[in-house]
Amino acid sequence: MHSRDARPEGFTRRSWHRKASKPVSYWMIALVIAVAAHPLIPQFRWLLVHMVTLGLVTTSIMVWGQHFTEALLKTRLGEETRPKQVARIWALTASIILTMAGMLANLPLLTVLGAIGVSAMILWYAFALGAQLKAALAPRFAFVVRAYLIAACLLPFGAALGAILAFSPGEPWQGRLLLAHQVVNILGFVGVTVSATLLTLWPTVLRTKLDTTKATRASRFLIVMVIGTLIAMLGALVDNVLVGLAGLTLYILGQVVIGLLLVALARQSSRQMHREPRALFPVLSIGAGALWFLGTCVALWGLWFSSIGSSDGSPVTSPLNFSLTAARLHDLSVPFVAGFLLQVLLGAMSYLLPASMGGGPRALKAGLAVMSRWAVFRVVALNLALGMFAFASITGTVGEALFGALTFGTFAPSQFGSVTRVLVSAVAFLVLASFIVLMLRMVKVNLRERLEFTERSAQLGMPGIGAPAHPQQSATSGSTPAATASGVSSTPALAHEGEARREPATLGRRHLTSALAGMGTVFSLAAVGRAFDGTLAGAAAVGIPSQGAGSEHGAGPAIAPTGRTTRVKVEANADMRFVPNTLEVPAGDRLEIEVHNVDPANTHDLVLDTGAHTERLHPGDTVVLEAGVVTAPIEGWCSIVGHRAMGMTLTITPTGARTSGSHSSDGGAAGVGTDPLARVTADLTSAPGSSRTRRDPVMPAVPSPATPQKLAFTVTEENLEIAPGIAMESMVYNGEVMGPVITSPLGGKIELTLSNSGEMGHSIDFHAGTVAPNRYMRTIAPGESLVYPFTTDYAGAWLYHCSTAPMTMHLSGGMYGILIVPPQGLAPADREYVLVQSEHYLAPEASTGEDGNPAQGPDGCALHAISSEKIFAERPDFTVFNGHANQYVHEPLEAKVGERVRIWVLAAGPSRGIAFHVVGTVFDTVFKEGEYLLRPDNTTGGGAQALDLGSCQGGFVEMVFHEEGTYKAVNHQFVDLERGALALIHVTA
Repeated sequence: MHSRDARPEGFTRRSWHRKASKPVSYWMIALVIAVAAHPLIPQFRWLLVHMVTLGLVTTSIMVWGQHFTEALLKTRLGEETRPKQVARIWALTASIILTMAGMLANLPLLTVLGAIGVSAMILWYAFALGAQLKAALAPRFAFVVRAYLIAACLLPFGAALGAILAFSPGEPWQGRLLLAHQVVNILGFVGVTVSATLLTLWPTVLRTKLDTTKATRASRFLIVMVIGTLIAMLGALVDNVLVGLAGLTLYILGQVVIGLLLVALARQSSRQMHREPRALFPVLSIGAGALWFLGTCVALWGLWFSSIGSSDGSPVTSPLNFSLTAARLHDLSVPFVAGFLLQVLLGAMSYLLPASMGGGPRALKAGLAVMSRWAVFRVVALNLALGMFAFASITGTVGEALFGALTFGTFAPSQFGSVTRVLVSAVAFLVLASFIVLMLRMVKVNLRERLEFTERSAQLGMPGIGAPAHPQQSATSGSTPAATASGVSSTPALAHEGEARREPATLGRRHLTSALAGMGTVFSLAAVGRAFDGTLAGAAAVGIPSQGAGSEHGAGPAIAPTGRTTRVKVEANADMRFVPNTLEVPAGDRLEIEVHNVDPANTHDLVLDTGAHTERLHPGDTVVLEAGVVTAPIEGWCSIVGHRAMGMTLTITPTGARTSGSHSSDGGAAGVGTDPLARVTADLTSAPGSSRTRRDPVMPAVPSPATPQKLAFTVTEENLEIAPGIAMESMVYNGEVMGPVITSPLGGKIELTLSNSGEMGHSIDFHAGTVAPNRYMRTIAPGESLVYPFTTDYAGAWLYHCSTAPMTMHLSGGMYGILIVPPQGLAPADREYVLVQSEHYLAPEASTGEDGNPAQGPDGCALHAISSEKIFAERPDFTVFNGHANQYVHEPLEAKVGERVRIWVLAAGPSRGIAFHVVGTVFDTVFKEGEYLLRPDNTTGGGAQALDLGSCQGGFVEMVFHEEGTYKAVNHQFVDLERGALALIHVTA
């Protein structure tokens, strides 16, 4: 023991928790602010999740892990160690903030620095626990501290995976790393730590005795959970579903064994007579959180299992990368974060904070009473709201059954609309935020009770109570270790001054009333939201704008809603069709459309011209669309680029009433009254946006013929600038409009791995290869990949592009590039450049976001979708070189007088060719489609003024500049020049 004189200034037994827990309080306040301001925060879902997991939970684990370790090992550290512990907690907080700042600002190196700091502090914490464990003399509950130590050593693995993710590695590693990161952090570090803590904390809050033998036996399954975590992490990294499922199965087995002990303790406590009522909120909140944890792990197992194969039983390549990780895993964030983590954390703190503040039995009892105010109401309302969110995200019959059971059949998932979600989430937010209010109230009550007791003691000539007893001194034979850690015993501590009385451990009528009040609150607000959602949908269905200002509608006969609901099933299939594509619905009926995507390769959705729409449906997904009351014809279509143009449309017709046409004359991307062929223009004299990097026009070196090339392309869908101030909803290879420039020698071997990380099917077609199209150019679904090997047996400037229908949409969206195979004996040039021309067709009106406001691309650019109408009418908005209009006007190509300059040219299309010309010079060499048309030593002395190429043709020209100056490389079809097909060449002496 250390003397009081050796104690650092500012640290006492009472001040340790207050100083150490400050960051936790700050994280709570910051979380409330972030939730309230989330529409203004970029990547707010990622931020909120990590504010809970890293900020709140990890910091709390460091604080309370130290607290429990000292109590369970009975090795209380000296007060001189406290400043180091507090400094470690603040260093962890700073590292977490650094990590978040790096992610939000897209600064990967900053994220890595923060991850290193987090890992270092956690390892320091683990080392400190290990030292205390080594110094302990045969403690009974050493297994809890060992679990803390092992779990802490898992976090650096998760931090390293998260740091790698900051660099956006692309598929297939993006999905694998994300799943492994979440498994090792949530199931490993947090899950194992929480499970170990509950073995001692749970009997403490229940105020019942723990059988040490049973606890030790159950604790062996903590190691099973750790092993399961590592196996599941390995399964994610190697993309092996069976390995991952084996790890999750072991993990769930450990949860079940430990859970059975916790259930037995709860039953044991319920049969006991307690001198005082137990603190109800910790019991209910921790219990509910533990159930959410088990349920969410089972749901993760189910999601992983469902990715084993496709609907026809054939194996799916890389099943985790998209269908599980990118598309569905985020559905578990609400159960994991709010259901499990927050409920267990707040329940534990509701018990531990009053106990750690001290002040004697009366102050403890008053503090626990404050933290348990409205306990049943809070727990019921929160869990009902969380359940509605969780079950509404489950598609198909299972989701409907769970949602219906939760809501007693009063709601369907399709009725859980946007307004309903806002109101129900507000209930959950207020319940969680009430913890902060009650915590502040508890502190005030504790101080008041402490002051009153001190005054009463002074009047009676007794010493006051300033702090809880030392943990070892407060232990009683009936205490559990966690209670001892708080300085109070589980049974006698709350009895004082002869006021104790024995009460049965049952929930009374008051608690039932609170439960009904919680359910009633959530259901009432949900009903209000459903009414608003239905009104908006119904107004849209009858052609009435939701905001009536400035609207006009015809004077046709009004059709009263019948109150009936018609439900139909529609399939989205691989033939780019809805089946059936004509729906007849009794006029006035409310229509529900169950949409099932049976296309094994492509993502689809259904959009109605009333504004109702589904989310993107991946292969095998099912969702119910609430179409509203049908009183007039409604048009529907798939909004995936190009699918509508291929005939993926649907018509809803009311029967039994006279109607006068659809609500929308075209239902297209253009708004009512907008010419679908109206041109989108840009100020081509302006420089590209600050985030736009000039595409390097220099031809890459040709690799050695002896070295086969292994290339990797990742398909994504991005919003990218193609002209100053104008961005396009693009589809791209490796992140840019126009894929990488590839070079290969004659006879070279290329093996390309194509990975689809987009939201629809894509493919690739190399014109230079001679391979079976059905094998190597096939469309692959999101999350899949293929290997495309071929040999470059012929010289030329070859096009490669996406060959998924409609090809015009995919090419004009940016999925094209050039492969250059120089002809045999090609003489060296002083400079070699590459210019690939493409044309782009944009919808006249800017795209809108989910909030109805205009969407923006990078640097605030106006964002436009691709227009199939303009493609069919051959009315391009921009014709560009290397993916951006006039980019080489502001950063020209360079040459010197007397140098031989070679320019490789390709007309990528999708439809237009090029008459390539350089103003102020003459070509002395022209190579087109595999053969020379002109050489410098030709006998006629001729020259060329243009290289004419049809769509998908390529070649090169050579020239020598004789004077300094600025020369223009143009498409001499001048209308395309004026649309952006212009590059400058700056020639110096």
